[in-house]
Amino acid sequence: MLRVAANLSFFYQDMPFEARLAAAAEDGFKGVEYLSPYDMEPHRLAGLLQAHGLEQVLFNAPAGGSHLAQVRRAWDEGWRGTASLPGEQEAFRYGIDLALEYAQALSCRRVHVMSGINPSANRGDRLLWLKQLAWAAERAARYPDVTLLIEAINREDMPGYWLHTQQQAYEALVEVGHPRLAMQFDAYHCQKVEGDVLAQWQKYAATGWVKHVQIAGVPGRHEPDVGVLPYGPLLAQMQASGYDGWLGLEYRPQDASRAGVREGLRRWLAQGAVL
Repeated sequence: MLRVAANLSFFYQDMPFEARLAAAAEDGFKGVEYLSPYDMEPHRLAGLLQAHGLEQVLFNAPAGGSHLAQVRRAWDEGWRGTASLPGEQEAFRYGIDLALEYAQALSCRRVHVMSGINPSANRGDRLLWLKQLAWAAERAARYPDVTLLIEAINREDMPGYWLHTQQQAYEALVEVGHPRLAMQFDAYHCQKVEGDVLAQWQKYAATGWVKHVQIAGVPGRHEPDVGVLPYGPLLAQMQASGYDGWLGLEYRPQDASRAGVREGLRRWLAQGAVL
């Protein structure tokens, strides 16, 4: 059985954030993920999660910024991580420390570290990226049960994003070789960039590096059963492989109303994933 988590950056967008937490719990979810927790004080957010019986399963390290006010603006200003960006080491390290503080307060075991928009990256930028990841993994080792994740993101949705293939991610994990650094496998991005997501899953799941999975239909990023993603066989492969992490539902419901979200879930979750 797969454990599925609602991505609150995509679900219930007609509701304020706190209401989204309540809606997820009412719809039967036990886990939630979203892009950023930094607009809310960590202990306030932890209290809301506890009140609704929800587990925080994933969030992103800051997209940018060297202090909290900048962090809260960074995504809207176009930042998508700083790990591979020369001159942004201070922002990267501040962001990692902030993310780890939130992870500890929220009892969250997975944090996604974005690599940044860097379309003209060179060998030096790659070496910087690896060095930053190694530093961050060592930092995470100070906290119990926190693993940092890297995720390949397609360049159609995020032009110029440095890390855009599973192979890039795998090679980085091998080179850094730290137990607190792992892979976030996004079936949507993988299918768009590399195709044959079933073969890609078999290849990388077998490495043991995959610690979180996200799913959405291709090409529209709607429910997994809308489009060409072979979601039924993929879910079956995930279960057969023994994957025991969460499956994040990072898709845009075709009908964003509360009833539409529920109907979309009812329709495609019949394939075997359960709340």
